[in-house]
Amino acid sequence: MFVKGKELWGHLDGSSPAPTDPQELSIWTTKDTKIISWILGCVEPHMINNLRSFGTGKEIWDYFRRIYSQNNSAKKFQVEMCIANYKQGNLSIEQFYAGFLNL
Repeated sequence: MFVKGKELWGHLDGSSPAPTDPQELSIWTTKDTKIISWILGCVEPHMINNLRSFGTGKEIWDYFRRIYSQNNSAKKFQVEMCIANYKQGNLSIEQFYAGFLNL
């Protein structure tokens, strides 16, 4: 990877904010641009247009966290109930196992 893990998270969690010194800001901006490129290379192409308005890796990361880190207790309960009630019935062990993994 092009950025050490701690440096990466510093950009994404805000613990490494953009410095005010022009030389340090240039280095920080280069790292942030690499992070943005990495994120854009990992998302589906149709999602990239939604990310154009964000200026930093942290802004993109916060957007994804807000969108995809929702606490969905109802869905969790539903999945747990499906797993608890899943029966083999007439399925082969392979079919049963595959269906269980899908849950």
